Amino acid sequence: MSESQQERIPSISDVLGRIQMPEELRLRVLRDLLDREDQIRVALGIAGMQFGLFPQIVAEVLAEVGLGTPRSEAERTMIRQQFTALMEQISRAQRGEGPMPSP
Repeated sequence: MSESQQERIPSISDVLGRIQMPEELRLRVLRDLLDREDQIRVALGIAGMQFGLFPQIVAEVLAEVGLGTPRSEAERTMIRQQFTALMEQISRAQRGEGPMPSP
């Protein structure tokens, strides 16, 4: 996903920033919504495994769209590295330079 596509997806914080409410309530709502998104992220990861999707691709897409609690720089770097390594393996396999990885 390109940066311009990501910019079109507002964060929960962006959305809440458009609504007039006391800061204490805003923080409580933000925590509840992030918790919900974290649960969705876990469910989508499990569904991906059940349907034979590469977990590296699922993790990259979910991190890229920013679903759930923001990832730390270290987590984001690890997810990106694993995704990039998988894409390189798939490219080599498509060129006949090795086996196709499996999920």
